[in-house]
Amino acid sequence: MLIFVYGTLMANLPLSHILDNSEFLGVTVAGGVCLYNIGSYPAIKRGDGAVVGELYFVNNETLQHLDIVEGFYADDLINSLYHRRKIKILLPAISSDVYAYFYNCPVDKVAHIEGGDYRAYLNLI
Repeated sequence: MLIFVYGTLMANLPLSHILDNSEFLGVTVAGGVCLYNIGSYPAIKRGDGAVVGELYFVNNETLQHLDIVEGFYADDLINSLYHRRKIKILLPAISSDVYAYFYNCPVDKVAHIEGGDYRAYLNLI
């Protein structure tokens, strides 16, 4: 499965080791989403922005691990912290389905990350 990551799972960030056995396909940009600072990690929600991230091909074992880390429970979406959903990749164009983890809580009281680049944001704080 193709997974778009945009935060602490990106290379050289705290949770990147989870993707050590996955195939890195490159830096990419996703559209139709906005990036937020939730505290010690970021989140995306549907919106009119674009977010910079990385694209990986992950196996089923890694996908299960990611689901646990992201608090995604396919059989309990109401209580999931994140939902795994399809995302639109703008650059480069990808014809296969790509998935990302979308935050399942309100973001009205958290900071919007202008520019949609978590790594650049970390360099500012």
